[in-house]
Amino acid sequence: MATPEGYVAVKRYDEIPEGGIVPFEVDDDERILVKLEGNVYALSGICTHEYAELAEGDLEDHVIYCPLHGSGFDLETGRVTSLPATQPLPVYDVQIVDGVVYVSREPRQG
Repeated sequence: MATPEGYVAVKRYDEIPEGGIVPFEVDDDERILVKLEGNVYALSGICTHEYAELAEGDLEDHVIYCPLHGSGFDLETGRVTSLPATQPLPVYDVQIVDGVVYVSREPRQG
């Protein structure tokens, strides 16, 4: 299967642990995959408040929390759920084709 246009292959779906946060890069841009309740989400891997890697953060319900100051971001929309961050995280579209997770190169437009 060819890579969907505008997407990059990241990882096999079955290699992402449930509740896991998996870091990856696209063109030197740090991102994360999160698998929760069987769904896969792709977001920027760097907190919008201060530079901190969200792959080291905590997951609770559908929110990822920054390990540095505890800013929370909704997995589906990237919106801020708790301060100190005020800017949402970029989110990326995900397609799963033949068991492979593909992530859009460009962020979803809100």
